[in-house]
Amino acid sequence: MKQKRTTLMVVILAALTIMIAACGKVGGQADDMTASSITAYNHTPDYIHQFYVNDAWGGNSFAYGGGGGFVCCVTYPRKWHQGLTATVRWTTSSSDPNATGDAAVGKWHEAIVPIEKYDEPGTVQIHFLPEGKIRIIISNFMSGHPDYPGPEYPVVPPDFHFEPWRGAASEEEARARSREAHRALQVSPDDSPSLPPEQMPLYPKERQ
Repeated sequence: MKQKRTTLMVVILAALTIMIAACGKVGGQADDMTASSITAYNHTPDYIHQFYVNDAWGGNSFAYGGGGGFVCCVTYPRKWHQGLTATVRWTTSSSDPNATGDAAVGKWHEAIVPIEKYDEPGTVQIHFLPEGKIRIIISNFMSGHPDYPGPEYPVVPPDFHFEPWRGAASEEEARARSREAHRALQVSPDDSPSLPPEQMPLYPKERQ
């Protein structure tokens, strides 16, 4: 009987040791991570209905704008390391409130994007660039600040005149555009067909 109790104690102690080791590993991983808000800059003429960074929703972004809104939160390592990436998914359509056909329908895109080197945690800032390219900058400075390590704030071209909601030919068209954008925001990217992401700088393929 004594031998059985001894054996049982050994088994219990071994199990406790494994549990403690596992908890320490999880705690260590948590200590290595941090969470920050997300903001976006849209350097394109398209309207971005919504975007996700590693499945964290980041909101929307108007053509040639951004940086004014923040959404919480996305987690990432406190210390940058080589090969650090994030998966970005976003949906776009024409900024023309009078657009019809395919131009007015939101299209999903997905890409694996390298996270550029950072020295300390900061706001996760997503730059949507022309030709489907994306840059991810983590910084405590915003675009336009002299110490910001990323692209300059988006510049509106002289020939760009479309503004969602306000650029429609009639109030009814503006309301219709607003309803369309609202519906797009209710659609999760998980509802769209699965598409293998591509390593940037390759252009992300549109979801069919």
